[in-house]
Amino acid sequence: MLGLLLLDSVAVAVALAAAQWLASDQDGSWAGVLPLLVGVPVAVAVFGLHRLYVLDELFEGPTEYGRVIYGCTVSTLGLIVLGFWTQPASVVSSRELAALAWVLLILAVGVARFLLRRVVRTIRRRGGLTSRAIVVGAGAAGLSLARHFADLKHAGVRIVGFVDDFLPVGTPVVDGLKVLGPPSSLARVVEETGAHEVIVVPAAMAWESFRELSHSGLNLNGTAIRVLPAVRDVVAANVKVHERGFLPFLTLERFRISGVDAVLKGAMDYALALGALPVVLPVVGLAATALLVTGVRPFRVVRMVGRGGTTFRAVFLDTGWPGGVQNAVQRLLYRLGLDRLPLVLHVLRGQMSVVGPRPIPVARRAVYESWMPDLLLVKPGLTGMWALWDEPVSIDDEMRATLFYVRNYTIWLDLELLVRSVLRLVGGRWAHPAMEGGAARGRVAVH
Repeated sequence: MLGLLLLDSVAVAVALAAAQWLASDQDGSWAGVLPLLVGVPVAVAVFGLHRLYVLDELFEGPTEYGRVIYGCTVSTLGLIVLGFWTQPASVVSSRELAALAWVLLILAVGVARFLLRRVVRTIRRRGGLTSRAIVVGAGAAGLSLARHFADLKHAGVRIVGFVDDFLPVGTPVVDGLKVLGPPSSLARVVEETGAHEVIVVPAAMAWESFRELSHSGLNLNGTAIRVLPAVRDVVAANVKVHERGFLPFLTLERFRISGVDAVLKGAMDYALALGALPVVLPVVGLAATALLVTGVRPFRVVRMVGRGGTTFRAVFLDTGWPGGVQNAVQRLLYRLGLDRLPLVLHVLRGQMSVVGPRPIPVARRAVYESWMPDLLLVKPGLTGMWALWDEPVSIDDEMRATLFYVRNYTIWLDLELLVRSVLRLVGGRWAHPAMEGGAARGRVAVH
Protein backbone atom coordinates (compact mmCIF):
# COMPACT_ATOMS: atom_id res chain seq x y z
CA MET A 1 0.00 0.00 0.00
CA LEU A 2 2.78 2.43 0.95
CA GLY A 3 4.61 1.68 -2.27
CA LEU A 4 1.44 2.31 -4.26
CA LEU A 5 0.91 5.67 -2.55
CA LEU A 6 4.51 6.64 -3.25
CA LEU A 7 4.24 5.54 -6.89
CA ASP A 8 1.09 7.60 -7.48
CA SER A 9 2.59 10.61 -5.69
CA VAL A 10 5.65 10.55 -7.91
CA ALA A 11 3.53 10.09 -11.05
CA VAL A 12 1.24 12.99 -10.12
CA ALA A 13 4.19 15.24 -9.26
CA VAL A 14 5.91 14.45 -12.57
CA ALA A 15 2.68 15.06 -14.52
CA LEU A 16 1.97 18.41 -12.83
CA ALA A 17 5.58 19.53 -13.16
CA ALA A 18 5.59 18.65 -16.85
CA ALA A 19 2.27 20.48 -17.37
CA GLN A 20 3.64 23.57 -15.61
CA TRP A 21 6.78 23.52 -17.69
CA LEU A 22 4.97 23.07 -21.01
CA ALA A 23 2.29 25.67 -20.25
CA SER A 24 4.88 28.29 -19.22
CA ASP A 25 6.29 28.34 -22.79
CA GLN A 26 9.32 26.47 -21.61
CA ASP A 27 10.81 29.72 -20.21
CA GLY A 28 11.94 28.04 -17.05
CA SER A 29 9.24 29.69 -14.98
CA TRP A 30 8.25 27.52 -12.06
CA ALA A 31 5.57 29.66 -10.59
CA GLY A 32 3.65 26.53 -9.91
CA VAL A 33 5.61 25.12 -6.98
CA LEU A 34 2.46 25.42 -4.91
CA PRO A 35 0.45 23.12 -7.23
CA LEU A 36 3.12 20.48 -6.76
CA LEU A 37 2.79 20.78 -3.01
CA VAL A 38 -1.01 20.85 -2.96
CA GLY A 39 -1.88 18.92 -6.11
CA VAL A 40 -0.20 15.67 -5.07
CA PRO A 41 -2.14 15.12 -1.82
CA VAL A 42 -5.37 16.28 -3.50
CA ALA A 43 -4.96 13.76 -6.32
CA VAL A 44 -3.96 10.94 -3.97
CA ALA A 45 -6.98 11.68 -1.77
CA VAL A 46 -9.27 11.58 -4.81
CA PHE A 47 -7.70 8.28 -5.89
CA GLY A 48 -8.38 6.88 -2.43
CA LEU A 49 -12.03 7.92 -2.60
CA HIS A 50 -12.30 6.08 -5.91
CA ARG A 51 -10.97 2.81 -4.41
CA LEU A 52 -7.62 2.94 -6.14
CA TYR A 53 -5.95 1.69 -2.93
CA VAL A 54 -8.28 -1.25 -2.25
CA LEU A 55 -5.75 -3.97 -3.03
CA ASP A 56 -8.39 -6.68 -3.47
CA GLU A 57 -9.75 -4.79 -6.47
CA LEU A 58 -6.47 -3.96 -8.21
CA PHE A 59 -3.97 -5.57 -10.62
CA GLU A 60 -6.64 -7.49 -12.61
CA GLY A 61 -9.01 -6.41 -15.37
CA PRO A 62 -9.69 -2.98 -16.89
CA THR A 63 -11.64 -1.52 -13.93
CA GLU A 64 -8.48 -0.10 -12.35
CA TYR A 65 -7.65 1.89 -15.49
CA GLY A 66 -11.20 3.22 -15.65
CA ARG A 67 -10.85 4.42 -12.05
CA VAL A 68 -7.50 6.04 -12.90
CA ILE A 69 -9.11 8.05 -15.72
CA TYR A 70 -12.04 9.03 -13.52
CA GLY A 71 -9.79 9.89 -10.56
CA CYS A 72 -7.47 12.02 -12.72
CA THR A 73 -10.46 13.84 -14.23
CA VAL A 74 -11.93 14.61 -10.81
CA SER A 75 -8.48 15.67 -9.52
CA THR A 76 -8.03 18.07 -12.44
CA LEU A 77 -11.48 19.57 -11.88
CA GLY A 78 -10.63 19.93 -8.20
CA LEU A 79 -7.43 21.76 -9.01
CA ILE A 80 -9.29 24.07 -11.38
CA VAL A 81 -11.79 24.88 -8.67
CA LEU A 82 -9.03 25.62 -6.21
CA GLY A 83 -7.45 27.87 -8.81
CA PHE A 84 -4.05 27.75 -7.18
CA TRP A 85 -2.28 27.05 -10.46
CA THR A 86 -3.89 29.75 -12.67
CA GLN A 87 -1.31 31.86 -14.44
CA PRO A 88 -1.96 35.59 -14.29
CA ALA A 89 -1.13 36.09 -17.97
CA SER A 90 -4.29 34.89 -19.66
CA VAL A 91 -7.23 32.58 -19.44
CA VAL A 92 -5.99 30.70 -22.50
CA SER A 93 -2.85 29.77 -20.62
CA SER A 94 -4.95 28.42 -17.78
CA ARG A 95 -7.01 26.30 -20.16
CA GLU A 96 -3.86 24.94 -21.75
CA LEU A 97 -2.51 24.11 -18.33
CA ALA A 98 -5.73 22.36 -17.32
CA ALA A 99 -5.78 20.29 -20.49
CA LEU A 100 -2.10 19.41 -20.16
CA ALA A 101 -2.48 18.49 -16.51
CA TRP A 102 -5.47 16.22 -17.26
CA VAL A 103 -3.76 14.40 -20.13
CA LEU A 104 -0.41 14.05 -18.39
CA LEU A 105 -2.01 12.90 -15.13
CA ILE A 106 -3.84 10.09 -16.92
CA LEU A 107 -0.73 9.19 -18.89
CA ALA A 108 1.68 9.24 -15.94
CA VAL A 109 -0.55 7.44 -13.44
CA GLY A 110 -1.80 4.98 -16.09
CA VAL A 111 1.72 4.05 -17.18
CA ALA A 112 2.88 3.74 -13.56
CA ARG A 113 -0.03 1.44 -12.74
CA PHE A 114 0.56 -0.58 -15.90
CA LEU A 115 4.22 -1.15 -15.05
CA LEU A 116 3.37 -2.01 -11.46
CA ARG A 117 0.83 -4.61 -12.64
CA ARG A 118 3.51 -6.23 -14.80
CA VAL A 119 5.84 -6.39 -11.78
CA VAL A 120 3.10 -7.78 -9.53
CA ARG A 121 2.19 -10.44 -12.09
CA THR A 122 5.82 -11.50 -12.44
CA ILE A 123 6.19 -11.81 -8.68
CA ARG A 124 2.95 -13.78 -8.39
CA ARG A 125 4.02 -16.23 -11.09
CA ARG A 126 7.08 -16.92 -8.94
CA GLY A 127 4.96 -17.55 -5.86
CA GLY A 128 5.10 -14.18 -4.15
CA LEU A 129 2.29 -11.75 -3.25
CA THR A 130 -0.25 -14.58 -3.22
CA SER A 131 -3.31 -15.03 -1.05
CA ARG A 132 -3.87 -18.46 0.53
CA ALA A 133 -7.46 -19.59 0.03
CA ILE A 134 -9.74 -22.37 1.28
CA VAL A 135 -12.46 -23.57 -1.10
CA VAL A 136 -15.79 -24.51 0.47
CA GLY A 137 -17.25 -27.25 -1.75
CA ALA A 138 -15.18 -29.91 -3.53
CA GLY A 139 -17.68 -30.72 -6.30
CA ALA A 140 -17.13 -30.10 -9.97
CA ALA A 141 -17.45 -26.34 -9.55
CA GLY A 142 -14.89 -26.29 -6.72
CA LEU A 143 -12.51 -28.48 -8.70
CA SER A 144 -12.86 -26.17 -11.70
CA LEU A 145 -12.12 -23.19 -9.47
CA ALA A 146 -8.92 -24.78 -8.12
CA ARG A 147 -7.72 -25.58 -11.64
CA HIS A 148 -8.53 -22.05 -12.74
CA PHE A 149 -6.27 -20.45 -10.14
CA ALA A 150 -3.58 -23.10 -10.61
CA ASP A 151 -3.49 -22.13 -14.26
CA LEU A 152 -3.71 -18.36 -13.75
CA LYS A 153 -0.89 -17.95 -11.25
CA HIS A 154 -0.70 -14.22 -11.92
CA ALA A 155 -4.15 -13.87 -10.29
CA GLY A 156 -2.35 -14.24 -6.95
CA VAL A 157 -4.65 -16.83 -5.34
CA ARG A 158 -3.21 -20.13 -4.12
CA ILE A 159 -5.73 -22.76 -3.11
CA VAL A 160 -4.46 -24.68 -0.06
CA GLY A 161 -7.34 -27.12 0.42
CA PHE A 162 -11.05 -27.79 0.57
CA VAL A 163 -13.75 -28.18 3.15
CA ASP A 164 -16.65 -30.30 1.98
CA ASP A 165 -19.95 -31.74 3.15
CA PHE A 166 -19.73 -35.05 1.35
CA LEU A 167 -16.08 -36.21 1.18
CA PRO A 168 -14.17 -37.47 4.25
CA VAL A 169 -11.11 -35.65 5.60
CA GLY A 170 -7.95 -36.45 3.64
CA THR A 171 -9.70 -37.27 0.36
CA PRO A 172 -7.50 -36.15 -2.55
CA VAL A 173 -9.37 -33.72 -4.82
CA VAL A 174 -7.06 -32.27 -7.45
CA ASP A 175 -3.37 -31.45 -7.93
CA GLY A 176 -2.39 -32.75 -4.47
CA LEU A 177 -5.08 -30.74 -2.69
CA LYS A 178 -7.20 -32.57 -0.11
CA VAL A 179 -10.35 -32.20 1.92
CA LEU A 180 -9.34 -30.63 5.23
CA GLY A 181 -12.64 -30.98 7.05
CA PRO A 182 -16.38 -30.27 6.92
CA PRO A 183 -17.70 -26.68 6.59
CA SER A 184 -18.48 -26.71 10.33
CA SER A 185 -14.73 -26.86 11.03
CA LEU A 186 -13.91 -23.92 8.75
CA ALA A 187 -12.62 -21.67 11.54
CA ARG A 188 -10.14 -24.36 12.67
CA VAL A 189 -9.02 -25.06 9.09
CA VAL A 190 -8.47 -21.36 8.40
CA GLU A 191 -6.36 -21.02 11.55
CA GLU A 192 -4.29 -24.15 10.86
CA THR A 193 -3.59 -23.30 7.22
CA GLY A 194 -3.10 -19.58 7.74
CA ALA A 195 -5.61 -18.89 4.95
CA HIS A 196 -6.28 -15.28 4.03
CA GLU A 197 -9.61 -15.87 2.34
CA VAL A 198 -12.43 -18.38 1.96
CA ILE A 199 -14.06 -18.97 -1.42
CA VAL A 200 -17.56 -20.38 -1.10
CA VAL A 201 -18.98 -22.37 -4.02
CA PRO A 202 -22.72 -22.67 -3.25
CA ALA A 203 -23.27 -25.08 -6.15
CA ALA A 204 -20.84 -27.56 -4.56
CA MET A 205 -22.12 -27.63 -0.98
CA ALA A 206 -25.24 -28.48 0.97
CA TRP A 207 -27.79 -25.69 1.38
CA GLU A 208 -27.82 -26.17 5.15
CA SER A 209 -24.05 -25.64 5.33
CA PHE A 210 -24.28 -22.54 3.14
CA ARG A 211 -26.94 -21.06 5.41
CA GLU A 212 -24.89 -21.83 8.54
CA LEU A 213 -21.77 -20.38 6.95
CA SER A 214 -23.58 -17.19 5.97
CA HIS A 215 -24.63 -16.75 9.61
CA SER A 216 -21.33 -17.54 11.28
CA GLY A 217 -18.70 -16.95 8.61
CA LEU A 218 -18.42 -13.23 9.22
CA ASN A 219 -16.59 -14.00 12.46
CA LEU A 220 -13.53 -15.67 10.93
CA ASN A 221 -11.10 -13.19 12.45
CA GLY A 222 -11.06 -10.87 9.50
CA THR A 223 -10.64 -13.58 6.86
CA ALA A 224 -12.23 -12.43 3.61
CA ILE A 225 -15.21 -14.52 2.51
CA ARG A 226 -16.06 -14.56 -1.19
CA VAL A 227 -18.98 -16.27 -2.90
CA LEU A 228 -18.55 -17.62 -6.42
CA PRO A 229 -21.80 -17.23 -8.39
CA ALA A 230 -23.06 -20.58 -9.65
CA VAL A 231 -23.78 -18.94 -12.98
CA ARG A 232 -20.00 -18.73 -13.56
CA ASP A 233 -20.07 -22.45 -14.37
CA VAL A 234 -22.95 -22.13 -16.80
CA VAL A 235 -21.99 -19.27 -19.10
CA ALA A 236 -18.85 -17.31 -19.92
CA ALA A 237 -20.66 -13.97 -20.10
CA ASN A 238 -19.58 -11.11 -17.87
CA VAL A 239 -21.56 -10.96 -14.66
CA LYS A 240 -22.13 -7.54 -13.10
CA VAL A 241 -23.56 -6.81 -9.67
CA HIS A 242 -26.40 -4.29 -9.63
CA GLU A 243 -28.78 -3.19 -6.92
CA ARG A 244 -32.52 -3.01 -7.49
CA GLY A 245 -34.59 -1.92 -4.54
CA PHE A 246 -31.54 -2.38 -2.23
CA LEU A 247 -31.23 -6.03 -3.30
CA PRO A 248 -28.09 -7.24 -5.12
CA PHE A 249 -28.67 -8.87 -8.50
CA LEU A 250 -26.28 -10.56 -10.91
CA THR A 251 -26.79 -9.25 -14.42
CA LEU A 252 -25.46 -11.17 -17.43
CA GLU A 253 -23.96 -9.02 -20.16
CA ARG A 254 -24.83 -9.94 -23.71
CA PHE A 255 -21.22 -10.00 -24.89
CA ARG A 256 -18.11 -11.28 -23.10
CA ILE A 257 -15.84 -8.37 -24.11
CA SER A 258 -17.11 -4.94 -23.14
CA GLY A 259 -15.97 -1.58 -21.80
CA VAL A 260 -12.27 -0.79 -22.00
CA ASP A 261 -11.51 -4.32 -23.25
CA ALA A 262 -13.86 -3.81 -26.20
CA VAL A 263 -12.30 -0.45 -27.03
CA LEU A 264 -8.76 -1.87 -26.95
CA LYS A 265 -9.69 -4.95 -28.97
CA GLY A 266 -11.56 -2.87 -31.55
CA ALA A 267 -8.62 -0.47 -31.88
CA MET A 268 -6.22 -3.37 -32.37
CA ASP A 269 -8.49 -5.01 -34.95
CA TYR A 270 -8.94 -1.90 -37.09
CA ALA A 271 -5.29 -0.84 -36.80
CA LEU A 272 -4.00 -4.26 -37.86
CA ALA A 273 -6.56 -4.69 -40.63
CA LEU A 274 -5.94 -1.22 -42.08
CA GLY A 275 -2.19 -1.70 -41.79
CA ALA A 276 -2.40 -5.06 -43.57
CA LEU A 277 -4.53 -3.82 -46.49
CA PRO A 278 -1.61 -2.52 -48.63
CA VAL A 279 -0.17 -6.04 -48.53
CA VAL A 280 -3.38 -8.08 -48.49
CA LEU A 281 -5.09 -6.49 -51.51
CA PRO A 282 -2.19 -7.03 -53.98
CA VAL A 283 -1.61 -10.58 -52.72
CA VAL A 284 -5.32 -11.44 -53.03
CA GLY A 285 -5.34 -9.88 -56.50
CA LEU A 286 -2.34 -11.94 -57.62
CA ALA A 287 -3.75 -15.13 -56.08
CA ALA A 288 -7.15 -14.58 -57.69
CA THR A 289 -5.48 -13.98 -61.07
CA ALA A 290 -3.41 -17.15 -60.69
CA LEU A 291 -6.55 -19.16 -59.86
CA LEU A 292 -8.36 -17.70 -62.87
CA VAL A 293 -5.46 -18.60 -65.16
CA THR A 294 -5.69 -22.22 -63.94
CA GLY A 295 -9.40 -22.29 -64.71
CA VAL A 296 -10.67 -22.01 -61.11
CA ARG A 297 -13.24 -19.47 -59.94
CA PRO A 298 -11.09 -17.49 -57.48
CA PHE A 299 -13.52 -16.89 -54.63
CA ARG A 300 -16.04 -18.92 -52.69
CA VAL A 301 -18.62 -17.51 -50.32
CA VAL A 302 -19.55 -19.23 -47.06
CA ARG A 303 -22.27 -18.05 -44.71
CA MET A 304 -20.77 -17.83 -41.22
CA VAL A 305 -22.15 -17.54 -37.70
CA GLY A 306 -21.20 -14.22 -36.12
CA ARG A 307 -21.32 -12.74 -32.64
CA GLY A 308 -24.72 -12.89 -31.01
CA GLY A 309 -25.97 -15.46 -33.53
CA THR A 310 -26.03 -13.10 -36.51
CA THR A 311 -24.82 -14.47 -39.84
CA PHE A 312 -22.67 -12.96 -42.58
CA ARG A 313 -21.30 -14.00 -45.97
CA ALA A 314 -17.54 -14.60 -45.67
CA VAL A 315 -15.31 -14.59 -48.76
CA PHE A 316 -12.39 -17.04 -49.14
CA LEU A 317 -9.94 -17.72 -51.94
CA ASP A 318 -11.08 -21.02 -53.43
CA THR A 319 -8.28 -23.47 -52.63
CA GLY A 320 -10.48 -26.56 -52.84
CA TRP A 321 -10.30 -29.22 -50.13
CA PRO A 322 -7.04 -30.77 -48.93
CA GLY A 323 -6.86 -34.32 -50.18
CA GLY A 324 -9.42 -33.55 -52.87
CA VAL A 325 -8.93 -32.23 -56.36
CA GLN A 326 -6.49 -29.32 -56.16
CA ASN A 327 -4.21 -27.81 -58.73
CA ALA A 328 -0.70 -26.61 -57.86
CA VAL A 329 -1.81 -23.03 -57.21
CA GLN A 330 -4.57 -24.13 -54.85
CA ARG A 331 -2.22 -26.43 -52.93
CA LEU A 332 0.33 -23.61 -52.53
CA LEU A 333 -2.28 -21.08 -51.35
CA TYR A 334 -3.72 -23.59 -48.88
CA ARG A 335 -0.30 -24.58 -47.54
CA LEU A 336 0.52 -20.91 -46.91
CA GLY A 337 -2.90 -20.25 -45.37
CA LEU A 338 -3.59 -17.49 -47.87
CA ASP A 339 -7.15 -18.62 -48.57
CA ARG A 340 -8.27 -16.63 -45.50
CA LEU A 341 -6.71 -13.32 -46.53
CA PRO A 342 -10.01 -11.83 -47.81
CA LEU A 343 -11.37 -12.24 -44.27
CA VAL A 344 -9.41 -9.11 -43.34
CA LEU A 345 -12.22 -7.15 -45.01
CA HIS A 346 -14.69 -8.71 -42.58
CA VAL A 347 -12.61 -7.39 -39.69
CA LEU A 348 -13.01 -3.89 -41.10
CA ARG A 349 -16.76 -4.48 -41.42
CA GLY A 350 -16.93 -5.39 -37.72
CA GLN A 351 -18.04 -8.96 -38.41
CA MET A 352 -14.81 -10.65 -37.30
CA SER A 353 -11.85 -9.99 -35.06
CA VAL A 354 -8.16 -10.61 -35.69
CA VAL A 355 -8.09 -13.05 -32.74
CA GLY A 356 -11.09 -15.11 -31.68
CA PRO A 357 -12.81 -18.50 -31.91
CA ARG A 358 -12.79 -20.48 -35.16
CA PRO A 359 -15.28 -19.08 -37.72
CA ILE A 360 -18.12 -21.60 -37.92
CA PRO A 361 -20.14 -22.04 -41.13
CA VAL A 362 -23.88 -21.96 -40.68
CA ALA A 363 -24.03 -25.38 -42.32
CA ARG A 364 -21.90 -26.85 -39.48
CA ARG A 365 -23.51 -24.99 -36.60
CA ALA A 366 -25.21 -28.14 -35.31
CA VAL A 367 -21.80 -29.76 -34.73
CA TYR A 368 -20.86 -26.95 -32.31
CA GLU A 369 -24.33 -26.45 -30.84
CA SER A 370 -23.44 -27.42 -27.26
CA TRP A 371 -20.68 -24.76 -27.17
CA MET A 372 -22.61 -22.08 -29.05
CA PRO A 373 -23.85 -20.10 -26.01
CA ASP A 374 -20.21 -19.30 -25.14
CA LEU A 375 -18.90 -18.98 -28.71
CA LEU A 376 -21.55 -16.40 -29.63
CA LEU A 377 -20.32 -14.04 -26.88
CA VAL A 378 -17.34 -12.92 -29.03
CA LYS A 379 -16.57 -12.37 -32.71
CA PRO A 380 -14.91 -15.20 -34.68
CA GLY A 381 -11.25 -14.60 -35.43
CA LEU A 382 -8.74 -14.80 -38.26
CA THR A 383 -6.59 -16.73 -35.80
CA GLY A 384 -6.85 -17.98 -32.25
CA MET A 385 -6.09 -20.91 -30.01
CA TRP A 386 -7.78 -23.18 -32.55
CA ALA A 387 -5.08 -22.26 -35.10
CA LEU A 388 -2.10 -23.19 -32.93
CA TRP A 389 -2.27 -26.98 -33.00
CA ASP A 390 0.45 -29.00 -34.74
CA GLU A 391 -1.81 -31.88 -35.66
CA PRO A 392 -5.52 -32.59 -35.87
CA VAL A 393 -7.24 -32.76 -32.47
CA SER A 394 -10.70 -33.70 -31.29
CA ILE A 395 -13.41 -31.11 -31.35
CA ASP A 396 -13.68 -31.43 -27.56
CA ASP A 397 -10.02 -30.46 -27.08
CA GLU A 398 -10.33 -27.58 -29.51
CA MET A 399 -13.46 -26.27 -27.81
CA ARG A 400 -11.87 -26.53 -24.35
CA ALA A 401 -9.02 -24.33 -25.57
CA THR A 402 -11.43 -21.93 -27.24
CA LEU A 403 -13.60 -21.63 -24.14
CA PHE A 404 -10.46 -20.89 -22.12
CA TYR A 405 -9.90 -17.94 -24.45
CA VAL A 406 -13.50 -16.73 -24.19
CA ARG A 407 -13.69 -16.98 -20.40
CA ASN A 408 -10.25 -15.59 -19.65
CA TYR A 409 -9.98 -12.94 -22.35
CA THR A 410 -7.50 -10.10 -21.97
CA ILE A 411 -5.88 -7.89 -24.58
CA TRP A 412 -2.56 -9.48 -23.56
CA LEU A 413 -3.86 -12.94 -24.42
CA ASP A 414 -4.83 -11.57 -27.84
CA LEU A 415 -1.34 -10.16 -28.36
CA GLU A 416 0.29 -13.43 -27.28
CA LEU A 417 -1.84 -15.48 -29.68
CA LEU A 418 -1.21 -12.98 -32.45
CA VAL A 419 2.56 -13.17 -32.03
CA ARG A 420 2.50 -16.98 -31.93
CA SER A 421 0.35 -17.03 -35.07
CA VAL A 422 2.75 -14.74 -36.92
CA LEU A 423 5.70 -16.92 -35.89
CA ARG A 424 3.87 -19.98 -37.20
CA LEU A 425 3.07 -18.23 -40.46
CA VAL A 426 6.67 -17.10 -40.91
CA GLY A 427 7.85 -20.62 -40.06
CA GLY A 428 5.62 -22.12 -42.76
CA ARG A 429 3.59 -24.18 -40.26
CA TRP A 430 0.28 -22.40 -40.73
CA ALA A 431 -1.57 -25.20 -42.53
CA HIS A 432 -0.92 -27.72 -39.73
CA PRO A 433 -1.03 -25.63 -36.57
CA ALA A 434 -0.48 -27.08 -33.06
CA MET A 435 -0.32 -26.59 -29.28
CA GLU A 436 2.41 -27.94 -27.04
CA GLY A 437 1.39 -31.01 -25.10
CA GLY A 438 -2.23 -30.70 -26.12
CA ALA A 439 -2.82 -27.39 -24.39
CA ALA A 440 -1.65 -23.86 -24.90
CA ARG A 441 1.51 -23.60 -22.81
CA GLY A 442 0.11 -26.12 -20.36
CA ARG A 443 -3.18 -24.29 -19.89
CA VAL A 444 -6.30 -26.23 -19.07
CA ALA A 445 -9.60 -24.95 -20.35
CA VAL A 446 -12.17 -24.06 -17.74
CA HIS A 447 -15.39 -26.03 -18.00
